[in-house]
Amino acid sequence: MYGEPRKIREVAERLERRADQLRAEADELHTASETIAWASVAADRMREHACERRDELVQVAREYDEAALRVREHAAEVQRLLDLIGVIERQVRAIVSEAIDRVKDAVGAVVDGIKDALSPGDEQDEKLASTPMPPPGHKDWLEMPDQVPGVRT
Repeated sequence: MYGEPRKIREVAERLERRADQLRAEADELHTASETIAWASVAADRMREHACERRDELVQVAREYDEAALRVREHAAEVQRLLDLIGVIERQVRAIVSEAIDRVKDAVGAVVDGIKDALSPGDEQDEKLASTPMPPPGHKDWLEMPDQVPGVRT
């Protein structure tokens, strides 16, 4: 398996939780700095510094949110490709299975004495019947529409 969308979404959730934590820390810092009864030039500078730090934390939280969004988009793309692989795999297996059945029928007809059972169209079936299949869920299924006529994506 190339990716597990559920696990990828879990990464996005962790990023979102961390963004929430950062925003909470920023709020706590701001509240703490504004509620101190200390009055002096140093207190004013401490409050300014706390405000700057709060803004930095909020910005980092936004970046975490953006990263979470990108990770969720990646998870959706992975899921889309896995779904597409499944669709292609089922179609190719069905087409190849039908070709195998036709080849078996043709060979049976030859064995039964019908020498002209194979027509030029049966060469295509023989080619389809010998088509190598990737393992289930493998990304190579994405290339099968180019190799097997009749697959629709």
